[in-house]
Amino acid sequence: MYPLYFSLVLLADILVFTYYVIYVLREFGIPVNLSITYYSFERRRKGTGVLFPTLMIFLCVTTIPIWIELSRHASSFGYTFVFFPIITLVCLLLVAASARYKKTHGLVYFHYACAILAAVCAVLWIFLVAYKILYVGLSILIALMLMGIRTGTLHRCSLFWLETAAFYAIFFSLLIIILFSVNI
Repeated sequence: MYPLYFSLVLLADILVFTYYVIYVLREFGIPVNLSITYYSFERRRKGTGVLFPTLMIFLCVTTIPIWIELSRHASSFGYTFVFFPIITLVCLLLVAASARYKKTHGLVYFHYACAILAAVCAVLWIFLVAYKILYVGLSILIALMLMGIRTGTLHRCSLFWLETAAFYAIFFSLLIIILFSVNI
């Protein structure tokens, strides 16, 4: 494995995702979910909605291969559940491909089902594979839930807070596994 390369890629993923989220928060306020940012950008300037699917594809191309590799090699137990990152990859690519989900009635359900399945697979991977560092994901979830409570948006924007927590939980769990050679 390539710990330095993986660490740098994950740090780049964290920076790109953080920049996107901060930009969205600054420009549009707290969205109901990450997917709706497609429409927020489109309303602002036609053609810029592509930023959301581009982000999802970028994260798939950079994060998921590292996630699969770490699952395969960290332990035999991780190898058993390597399908979680693979399902997440497929679902996030489908979320990116269906970014204009409001345009077709049935696509709304498909889009949200893919987004929810991706988040569920990420959480299950943390609970079943990276359980030794479960505190990382739980700390991130608690911190973001407190931010939602503090801003008064926890109920209205719960999907945004949960999606953001899932992304950061995976990023930081993988980074800790690499940096501290945690055997999952």
